[in-house]
Amino acid sequence: MLLALTISAPRLGAAASETLDGISFAEDPHMLFVPVEEIASGLGWEMQLDQKSGQISLNGHLLDAAYLRKLTNGTLLVPLDELQRAGATTSDHKKVAIQFANKRVEVDLANQSLRAYQGARLVLESSISTGREGKKTPSGEFKAGPVKLPMHRSRLYHNAPMPWSVQVHENIFIHGFRKVPRHPSSHGCIRLPLAGANPAKWFYDWIDIGTPIGIKGHWPAATVRVERSALLARPFIQKVVIVIVTMIACATIIFFVSRARGKA
Repeated sequence: MLLALTISAPRLGAAASETLDGISFAEDPHMLFVPVEEIASGLGWEMQLDQKSGQISLNGHLLDAAYLRKLTNGTLLVPLDELQRAGATTSDHKKVAIQFANKRVEVDLANQSLRAYQGARLVLESSISTGREGKKTPSGEFKAGPVKLPMHRSRLYHNAPMPWSVQVHENIFIHGFRKVPRHPSSHGCIRLPLAGANPAKWFYDWIDIGTPIGIKGHWPAATVRVERSALLARPFIQKVVIVIVTMIACATIIFFVSRARGKA
């Protein structure tokens, strides 16, 4: 179910309204965030950036950096509390509705990618690495949890560390990993990068227990390996053919030379 908070700002002329999908995080699911640029445009506010300090002002109000968050692509998020401190009210002026939208996660096995949505808003898109041959990641519809730990350790694989772990199904987790090639390489889990903007931690902070996780597509490694095998086989076959032809040619030349000498 979608809930909504409506905020507004004074504006001359007729009232206008629009709706934005808010972004929430697991540790405080009742606090909503919205992209700074979107809400500034929606409320008709001026946004200013101090190039030296990096501080941002909305409607003349300096935003408190301690309360701001970011998407992994660098988009800056502001909580509704900060908007109210900047002058947003519930008066009958230009209105923007901020929705408590449902979350969902889509895992694409064929393209080795993960997308996370809140309502219609794409909040995270990341490359992943799923289960290799013999350890394939299962496809289907699942829900996050019940296990969710900042550090989980594998009981099946020598107590291996699995930071920012979110259980998907039985011993299959979405978790962080140092190296995440864009091809299947895990024991069945879905690996998210720890490097860069740390999608693994961002995902962990965002996802709620019970969030739907759909795993779809076909495991791509079999096709890739056949193609690689074929590509590797071609040069080898070509070399063998060249060697055989060369040997036959040499033998033929020797035969005719020997025959010519015998006649002489």
